[in-house]
Amino acid sequence: MSLTKRLIILAGLVGLMFYNASAEQLWAAVVDYQLSWYKLGVPLAWGLILGALVNLIGLQQLQKWLEPLTFIAASLITLGLTGAAAVYAAHQQGGLLLPPLMITAVGLGLYLFVYSYARFAAHKQSEPGDEKKEP
Repeated sequence: MSLTKRLIILAGLVGLMFYNASAEQLWAAVVDYQLSWYKLGVPLAWGLILGALVNLIGLQQLQKWLEPLTFIAASLITLGLTGAAAVYAAHQQGGLLLPPLMITAVGLGLYLFVYSYARFAAHKQSEPGDEKKEP
């Protein structure tokens, strides 16, 4: 079994721990961390921006960390989505989905960080003659 499958299965099982959380605990997390539906997009935007910025600065040491960061992002996404499904199955209230969905958003933001870094690195390495001419 590959490392990715193992991480996904483990994160999915940890995500099921949200099933045991009470509604009061979930509402307390929403209030304590000031979560809202609008804030779910913030990690995505920061992931794209920081990935491009780090590559434009020229930090090449991050290249060796791309694969482990992708594994971490996949685990966070799985943990959050499994947790959201467990919370909805247990409580059936949309507002209680915010804590696990924020974990998913952080994982997706981390993935977008890696993706934008890799895309900018590939564009830097391509030769000037390789670009397609736009009409």
